[in-house]
Amino acid sequence: MNQDDNKPGPPEDQEDRTVFMPSGDFPPPSVQPPADADEATVPPQPPEPVGGFEPPAANPPVAQPSEPATTFDPPPTSQPPREATGHFGTQFAPRTDGQGIQVGDVLNHIFEVKRFIARGGMGEVFEGVNVNTDERVAIKVMLPSLAADPNVISMFRKEARTLTRLQHEALVQYRVLAQEPQLGVLYIVTEYVDGTNLADVLGQVEATPEELAQLLRRLAAGLRVAHALGAIHRDMSPDNVLLEDGNLGKAKIIDFGIAKDLDPGSATIVGDGFAGKLNYVAPEQLGDFGRDVGPWSDVYSLALVILAVAGRRNVQMGGSLVDAVDKRRAGPDLSAAPEALRPVLEKMTKANPAERLRSMDEVLAELDKTGLTGRLPSTPPGAPAAPSGPGKGVLIGGGIAALLVIALLGWLLLGRGEEPQVAKGGAPAAVSSDPVDVARGAVNSVLPSVACTWLDIVDIGRDGDAVTVALTGVAGNPSAAQSEISRALAGAGINGASINFEEVSTITQSGCGALDTYRQVRAPDGQRLAVPQRKFEKRMQEAGQYAGQLAANALININVGDPTLDFALVGIEPSGVITSLITSRAQFDELREGGVIVVTDVGSDRYRLQIDADHDGWSGIMLLTGKGPFPPELIAPGLVSRGPDWTNQFVSAAAAGGWQSNMVWFKNVDEVRD
Repeated sequence: MNQDDNKPGPPEDQEDRTVFMPSGDFPPPSVQPPADADEATVPPQPPEPVGGFEPPAANPPVAQPSEPATTFDPPPTSQPPREATGHFGTQFAPRTDGQGIQVGDVLNHIFEVKRFIARGGMGEVFEGVNVNTDERVAIKVMLPSLAADPNVISMFRKEARTLTRLQHEALVQYRVLAQEPQLGVLYIVTEYVDGTNLADVLGQVEATPEELAQLLRRLAAGLRVAHALGAIHRDMSPDNVLLEDGNLGKAKIIDFGIAKDLDPGSATIVGDGFAGKLNYVAPEQLGDFGRDVGPWSDVYSLALVILAVAGRRNVQMGGSLVDAVDKRRAGPDLSAAPEALRPVLEKMTKANPAERLRSMDEVLAELDKTGLTGRLPSTPPGAPAAPSGPGKGVLIGGGIAALLVIALLGWLLLGRGEEPQVAKGGAPAAVSSDPVDVARGAVNSVLPSVACTWLDIVDIGRDGDAVTVALTGVAGNPSAAQSEISRALAGAGINGASINFEEVSTITQSGCGALDTYRQVRAPDGQRLAVPQRKFEKRMQEAGQYAGQLAANALININVGDPTLDFALVGIEPSGVITSLITSRAQFDELREGGVIVVTDVGSDRYRLQIDADHDGWSGIMLLTGKGPFPPELIAPGLVSRGPDWTNQFVSAAAAGGWQSNMVWFKNVDEVRD
């Protein structure tokens, strides 16, 4: 793959896409705007490409508007944000030029953007400076797709007061949550912490029992202050802890952000971190124990963070969603923790929230009984008292919100059959010492949780003493994905591994939300969809849609293996364009028997499907299996429809229908000149 494969693609109106190979002329479906589109608020959409992923005419997809809709122009001048209130103007047009903010921009005449730091599922993080005070700050800019969601704007208004009131040495300080009307962005400003992410140095930290106790006391005291304000982090994990100056004693909790009120009538906001932290979430966050989420949920996750530091590697509490539930019911292996701390950690990690330590006050009280030094002040100056009951509270953090968890629980528990037997303490029955096997397990464990990706191992082996891992698929931020995989390998004791991303294409941020949603129901074995090769050479076509033109004939092997299962096929492009191709087994059979699509029946509910494309580059196909129906607008939403509501609807439908997703990516090339 050349360097251009990792560069952002052209705008959608210039994007070539893939079509089915019909037996004869086959007109594309008409393009109609969605029935519920609001022309006053929907961002402009590009015209439909001539050569796109086109499903058979018998069942056209819900298409995007063919003409740009009207949008509000941003105000001509920007006003300084109201730091403590988080109020916003009534007219807000998120930036639609795809550029986001850039180095040199000054937000609301206050915060100058200095350099790019990182990109995640929710947005981009920059280093900045307050031009009035010269204070260094961190600026987290939300993705346009989130910033355009009225639920997110409402959340910003609601959460500003809570976040800016968080005051503790173990909590990153929030300065302001604001909008920049000229640039059309929503952003969060926090203090800038010059330090190291705990997740990056897990394998290097050698903490004494006293230092572990000090870390637990510090973080618990910080979370106690947040809980007293009704804020629950719900995403405690090593990558949400920064070590100022690399010092374990100066640890700070970061990434308080997207929130959901515990009030049953409140709106659900989907964040950017739940899927990425299956190793650390509490059982109730996966839907167990009546989804009873509260301060005790942070108690559970904090214990796993301390256990990870003690063991110098990520805890092994993730894997698939099913594995995560089972491991929590069995309980974590605490053998890596110092003996004096184990009683505290055991009480913090009880699977049933009713049996667990219920507050950070209880954690600190139990810690006092250990006799370990490293004691911090029991009550920070000016800190409010922690609530004795659950209260309403606010769920702060990157976690997928409660409605999505309910749906995930249905998918997990309704379709899984008998409960697997797990040894008490969660310890595996046997562990291979072969570095290749260890690396394969570590990579497979982390892949379901790497944000904005769909990745598969192509090859894994050894080159001398080093382990080599080659992957294929797509990633919104390949370098960040590589780093996360590298951290997982290091956490498993595999250092200096070579990670090959040559066959990983960059997908635009507009496709990230869909990938993260589809990945929630990713089939654990991934055996139902495959390609015989990952590159398909273009050649002159003698007949069909591309007669007299160069096009590639990609072959997709479909192995449903169960005639009672319905299925659907979806086309995905690196540009973020998603198209419903086949919406049911009945439609697939009808088109196959009518010769509309080129399919070979190889027996035992296995098929070889031909898909043709006249463009160079990567394309993806997703197979959804389960109980239908598979509505096109649900399985392949348009760009303007991929908000939190769609995610909840998709995962709810997946739970009800026992859906599982498989995906393959292949590349069309013109390397052999005819």
